[in-house]
Amino acid sequence: MNLDFAMRRPEDKAMLLLRRLYELYGYRKYKVSNFEEYSLYLQYKSFLSGEKILSFTDLDGRLLAMRPDVTLSIIKNAHENETAKAYYIEKVYRESKESNTFKEINQMGLELMGKIDDYALAETVFLAQQSLQACADGTDYILELGHMGFVLGLLERLDLLPTEREEIIACLTAKSPHRLRAVMQDIGLSGADQQRLLCLAELSGPVLDVLQRAEQICSGKRMQQALQELNNVYQALNEEEQKHLRLDFSLLNATEFYDGILMNGYLAGLPRPVLSGGRYDSMMYKLGHNLGAIGFALYLDELERLPLPSREYDVDIWLEAPQAEAAGILAAVRKLTEQGESVRVADSLPLGLRARRHLRYTDKEGLQEC
Repeated sequence: MNLDFAMRRPEDKAMLLLRRLYELYGYRKYKVSNFEEYSLYLQYKSFLSGEKILSFTDLDGRLLAMRPDVTLSIIKNAHENETAKAYYIEKVYRESKESNTFKEINQMGLELMGKIDDYALAETVFLAQQSLQACADGTDYILELGHMGFVLGLLERLDLLPTEREEIIACLTAKSPHRLRAVMQDIGLSGADQQRLLCLAELSGPVLDVLQRAEQICSGKRMQQALQELNNVYQALNEEEQKHLRLDFSLLNATEFYDGILMNGYLAGLPRPVLSGGRYDSMMYKLGHNLGAIGFALYLDELERLPLPSREYDVDIWLEAPQAEAAGILAAVRKLTEQGESVRVADSLPLGLRARRHLRYTDKEGLQEC
């Protein structure tokens, strides 16, 4: 049995497959520095996923940060009037809520900055689905879509204070209708408005079913445009891809950051999203760019939770080479590996390591089966 692509770790296979996929769709690899001016993240701290930033003073006296976010760094270097399609494989450094420590997170993702039309939305959602499929390796996956425009369009019509709006968004995100009812009563919303928000909280499930129910509480251009965008994306996918798509209007990632379509991706057997992203035009404007933008990140560390492929052997060939010359051994190993065989040169195999074949090499007789 050759050590082939199928036996690689899930995260390694995903990176190899997705680099090729993204480049086929015109994305180019983007490299950012591990360090960034601390002031960039301090200024836009509310857009980050955590409150704390890992920082240090450089030798020249500048205060730098270990990068907590890739997108902000890419936005900073965006060029006006130019559509940019970039993908990245990077590490970010964020606080861990569970351990109260900083952790290093491996990410792979893409960003599209420029004109965001119906095709750009459909392509991004399609590539998000393809990314999940590459990671799923035959198991099931689901891409959930939401839309900040639909939710904010409804909240804007309720004339809420900022604190009241934040409370309602927190209830929707927590999927807590009981808590939502209590908050709405404290605010003093009318019965009709309370009913619309409760309906919003329950808008999740198959795409066409959710779109039909969402029409019942839709009013205003912003909400109508959101439903139209979601329907256009759905119709752009083929029948098989549509089966892996769901809508959930309680999906509200980073409300300070995103303002359009939202995405969360899940793999069977993993409890947390392995992919997230969305549209963030308003963030581009805040950083001085008159451009639209959409993207997503794939959390490679989460893929480590997937079971490794089962295999009968750990290595194709165990090669013994007692007292042979190094040049001869290396030539023999090179010949075997060129044939696609994995080779372990050792006097004896470590306990538990399994080899498909056992060969011996001597300078006089060459390779022999044992």
